[in-house]
Amino acid sequence: MTKILAATGGIGFTRRKVIAGAVKMMVVSNVLSSLPAEALGASASQRVINIMNFIRAEEPRESMDLILPVREQMALIKAHKCPATWLLQYDALVEGPFVEFLKAEMPPDHETGIWFEMNRRICDDAGVAWRGKPNWEWDYHVPAAYAIGYTPDERRKLADTAMATFKRVFGHDAKTVASWNLDAVSIAHLSDHYGIDAFGNCRDQLATDGFTIWGAPIAAYYPSRKNAWSPALEAKNQIASPMFRLLGQDPVYYYDNQLPYPDTMEPVWTSGQSPIFVDRFFDMMTHGPAQSLAYAQLGQENSFGWPMMSKAYSMQMNKLTHVQSEGGVIVETMGETGRRFKRSFKSTPTQAQVMLKDPFDRDQTPQRTVWYQSKYFRANLHFREAAFYLRDLHVYDDRFAQPYLTEPVRMHGIEQRMLAILDGYHWSDDEVHAGRDGMRAMGRFVLIGEDGLDTPLTMVGTPTVSESGLALQTSVPIAGGGSLVSVFHETEIAFSVAGVASSSLLGLKFEWVEARSALRSVSLDQLNYRFRDFDYAVQVVNGYAKKAVDGVRITSNRRGALRLIMAQSLLGG
Repeated sequence: MTKILAATGGIGFTRRKVIAGAVKMMVVSNVLSSLPAEALGASASQRVINIMNFIRAEEPRESMDLILPVREQMALIKAHKCPATWLLQYDALVEGPFVEFLKAEMPPDHETGIWFEMNRRICDDAGVAWRGKPNWEWDYHVPAAYAIGYTPDERRKLADTAMATFKRVFGHDAKTVASWNLDAVSIAHLSDHYGIDAFGNCRDQLATDGFTIWGAPIAAYYPSRKNAWSPALEAKNQIASPMFRLLGQDPVYYYDNQLPYPDTMEPVWTSGQSPIFVDRFFDMMTHGPAQSLAYAQLGQENSFGWPMMSKAYSMQMNKLTHVQSEGGVIVETMGETGRRFKRSFKSTPTQAQVMLKDPFDRDQTPQRTVWYQSKYFRANLHFREAAFYLRDLHVYDDRFAQPYLTEPVRMHGIEQRMLAILDGYHWSDDEVHAGRDGMRAMGRFVLIGEDGLDTPLTMVGTPTVSESGLALQTSVPIAGGGSLVSVFHETEIAFSVAGVASSSLLGLKFEWVEARSALRSVSLDQLNYRFRDFDYAVQVVNGYAKKAVDGVRITSNRRGALRLIMAQSLLGG
């Protein structure tokens, strides 16, 4: 897709505006080094890449050859003998040369499916009022383009119409459905009535194309029936078809929103055109600790035009087939990945993304990152040169309904945020958002001496990451000797220090702009939050919490590792 920086909550930018105002892009060429040998224990993970291109028949903003990208993509994919998924927006399903071309050119290991955005044709066929501009056949604004702009009953009618037309055209049901903004009502209906194998939804983003998504799982999950952006905790609340996050997102830099372009694998952007970024991304996919699953989607929608994507699309296909030939990843259709997921996992499995080298090979203030994901929470431990800190903690709850679940959205410029324990972007101040020094929301670690004074922990050398079962362990060598050990478990996180004076205590200091945080109260063993009138918490074990001026201070008590219980189902709430 297409994402660009802007103040969150506003309308932000569209992909088209990014291209129109883009400066000449710099492509960096370098030789990739693999992840350090300390990134251990990843051999049992499923590592899967889908090539998915989606097709529109209408682009009202400018004249463009929309069949040329499809022809060229098909030729490249066939030349590399890769499976692929082609998703058609409704207009491409009922008009233009797209269906005829796909039927004539697709190899047996390709599939077609539905790109579930609205346009005039599907609304007319479903008997639903078109929300878009009167003179446009397709309109990118949120209330017109996405199912959340329509009532639940209208969403079901639109879904039924898309499925019926697809079956009439191709002779079988679609098994793969994706969009930039799928909702729980639509996907529950599609899963329950049509047995969809795979859904695809947008990556996390800030105010791009009129909407923010923040705090959702990093790769793949079974969605909740109340919230398409949240994994279900209990089987009774679980939609039976898995959701996959799209676009192959850079896990390091996207979060702080400082790059002047979307940093994804899309071949129209600088990141996707950079050989070193592509190599680093594939290396994370093939060699990095991943827990149960490493997943990414490659490809590009046709409405960017072939000239924008041609060079990098070819480069990525060359690199992908090399990685595939070495046995590093499985390349298959989205539908097959969904079926594989359903066979392998009865509920959302633990996952990780570990990038221990700067994805752009920056010399000044290089960054690296570790993400962990379970159905109960997601967490991010981030590294900026010698500094390291918790950057993100979000929890999930089956009772928390997504925005616009039952009421249609009527505005362009919306937020869809999950339940934050720590939001390193939204809870930072405007100076940080502008790329300057300021109050950066984070969880930083200190050693507390016998005199009660804090010594901030800084890193020397390189962190190491290993995994065992459902646990991911990160060990950070610290200045002065010793190490900070973080162990991410399915329901909790444990922190400890090794190789330091026994009289020292570990401290975790959450810092943020208080007015921007969701924190409401602090007791000795619990942090209590409220967001969108929903209450949630995190519990402290083997330590005690205390409210601070700009956050919370948690101090260990020597009874074992300092633990944060993240699973809401274990808190009695």
